[in-house]
Amino acid sequence: MAFDYQVNVSMALVLNLYKQGKEFVALFDHHDDLVVFVGEGENSELSFYQVKSSSELTWTAKRLARRSPKGELPKSIVGKAYYNVAQFGPEIRRASILSNRPLSATLATATKSDLHDGELSVADLCSADQDTLMKSLEADFPAGFDKTHATLLTFERVPFDLESYRATVLGRIVTMLEELHPDFVAVSSPFYTALLAAAGECTGNKTKSATVEELHKRVALDRDQISRLIVRVQSRSKNLVEWWASVNDELAADGMRALQIQRIKNKCMSYANARRAGDRTAAKLSAAIGDAIGKTALSDMDSVLEAAVAVKTHGLVEPASELYDLQSAMIVELMEAMT
Repeated sequence: MAFDYQVNVSMALVLNLYKQGKEFVALFDHHDDLVVFVGEGENSELSFYQVKSSSELTWTAKRLARRSPKGELPKSIVGKAYYNVAQFGPEIRRASILSNRPLSATLATATKSDLHDGELSVADLCSADQDTLMKSLEADFPAGFDKTHATLLTFERVPFDLESYRATVLGRIVTMLEELHPDFVAVSSPFYTALLAAAGECTGNKTKSATVEELHKRVALDRDQISRLIVRVQSRSKNLVEWWASVNDELAADGMRALQIQRIKNKCMSYANARRAGDRTAAKLSAAIGDAIGKTALSDMDSVLEAAVAVKTHGLVEPASELYDLQSAMIVELMEAMT
């Protein structure tokens, strides 16, 4: 569950950057759970994100500074975040800890502790909370720790709980695709799956990058790749479930009763299934109808039944099938061609 949460939080952050119209390059599970360049060329901002799911109610400075008794340095959560600052230099934008739970801390400008959801840097905290974190960092980096880098260390709550985060990310995808066109909502789930697959292709190489230049050369997910996924969505044909309602209305308006319409729908589904399965008769019929559609002036026709009559005049004959007929096949091919 923790890994799934990590991936989905990363996807949400990437989608947010895409929606904002920003250029970005995102690396997954390399040096940190998520590494993002925002902007283009040498002026791009480099951020590291460590995603931490927790079942405890809140985070505190003490929890972030808590040190594991085993393992190599750095041993604390805040130390592991600062490790990227130590390696890649203070020119990075942030080394951030993202979590499903808020931070309970006292701000430098406040007199009492409170819960915080937005992004906070260590430099925003009161001296007592800062001291707790600094002592842990000094132990994690005995060769030297620059306290001026405290502004680069941040914490932010991501408002996903461990049960509904997938639905939340999918909801963002639904909204994004709906803004492009209401019909695209139907492919939200496969788009989500394709997006996760694209992120998965960027992981697996455990060789660490020694410089920012090497980071830039890693296999990553960028704005162009998401745009290409969206182009695939925009160029797809609707499936039968999506366009059947309009055909149903036309058949009803033509005087057909409910059972007649259902029989036609069943035949349309049988034809679509046979064609998808590679049935030879369906494949030949599909090619013949496609050729006939190419010879028919359909641009001024508003009726699929009218279009079917016109297409049939180009020498089409009934198929040798008990599951579907020529009319049902033409309806499927016409609706796919027109939508």
